[in-house]
Amino acid sequence: MTPAQEKYKKQLIQKIQINKSNVFLDDEERKEFILSRFGVTSITKMNIDQLKLLLDFCYRKVSDIPLHEKIQNKDNITFAQKEKIMVLWNEKAKDKSEAALLSFAFKITKYKTSNLDNLLKGKATKLIVALEKLNK
Repeated sequence: MTPAQEKYKKQLIQKIQINKSNVFLDDEERKEFILSRFGVTSITKMNIDQLKLLLDFCYRKVSDIPLHEKIQNKDNITFAQKEKIMVLWNEKAKDKSEAALLSFAFKITKYKTSNLDNLLKGKATKLIVALEKLNK
């Protein structure tokens, strides 16, 4: 993200923090809502579009936000893709940690995720191709 985008994201987060009490009774309810709608547990992990949508919800401009799967409108990684990625990663990577894998996945897919299960099918395919091209 550019510095301007980072600044804008911080402003959106601040506005959400100020106005969250309009729609949520407590932080636990907010976390559950965010997890069900966006697939993350913290608003800091959300992208700008998601933050704008959540802020509109806090301002009561929208009555509800579709569930996580409907927002993505794409399927998440399959079990077979995840297994293939793990096998390739263990064969070819020097640092076999999950953090290193997620960092590599971000470089390839430009999609920040906290774990492999949140990766979309298309991004997983892109990651598999990149892993197959890696030299040991």
